[in-house]
Amino acid sequence: MKVPFVKMSGSGNDFVLIDCRDGKNRLERSSFVVAVSNRKTGVGCDGVLFVDDSQKADFTMHYFNSDGGEVEFCGNGARCIAHFAHHRLGLDSGLMFESNAGMISANVEGDSVEVLMPASGEVLGPKHIDIGSERMEYYFVNTGVPHVVILWEDIAEAPVFQLGTALRRHAAFQPAGTNVNFMSKCEGPEAEIEIRTFERGVEDETLACGTGAVACALVALKRGEFALPIRVKVALPDILTIDKRGPRCTLSGLVSEVFGGEFSFRG
Repeated sequence: MKVPFVKMSGSGNDFVLIDCRDGKNRLERSSFVVAVSNRKTGVGCDGVLFVDDSQKADFTMHYFNSDGGEVEFCGNGARCIAHFAHHRLGLDSGLMFESNAGMISANVEGDSVEVLMPASGEVLGPKHIDIGSERMEYYFVNTGVPHVVILWEDIAEAPVFQLGTALRRHAAFQPAGTNVNFMSKCEGPEAEIEIRTFERGVEDETLACGTGAVACALVALKRGEFALPIRVKVALPDILTIDKRGPRCTLSGLVSEVFGGEFSFRG
């Protein structure tokens, strides 16, 4: 079957978006996601966003990582799906949508999108963990999905894949596993902190991570290093801004539509 799609980028986090409202595009989702996410034989993306019907909001967001597994939430995915819903589906610029992490609100102004994130858990740490013969200090916070944050002086030299893989599968974070962020103070005036992220379910470094940016901003706040809003430089490079509205964080930044088409799926 031919499945209409749009590919979008949220600060380098790239997604395929599928409109499944009103019974359209009925798919076996896990196998479809694995096929369409493949960067050699598919469209290529970090994950797939499905726009489903909702009885309580404008729509429901379901997010699958590129390994075919559904997860609770994705911050940059939420920004992309809001942009898609407004610019492609004709919904209002102020949106409410359901997710597995609860109700999310978003505001779209051109290509700039702000989302009100799920309530974050408490920042835990500093804590210590043994990786091989090394004892490492880290922080932990759930910002819709679980995140480890490690302070790293030279972000360019951070062993994102090697250490990220080890921590993501460490017994301390099982059975769900965790995302892993490396954070340092930013050298330039454009941002306060700079991060790199190893994403669970992608099993590699991604060019941005919205929930990871929020996690790192919350750690920086706990350490008393900065005041809100905090600008976070991600690996693309691009800037995400984290602020607060009441007890919940906001995540804002630019979104771009890359291209649209039809994907031939044989599942």
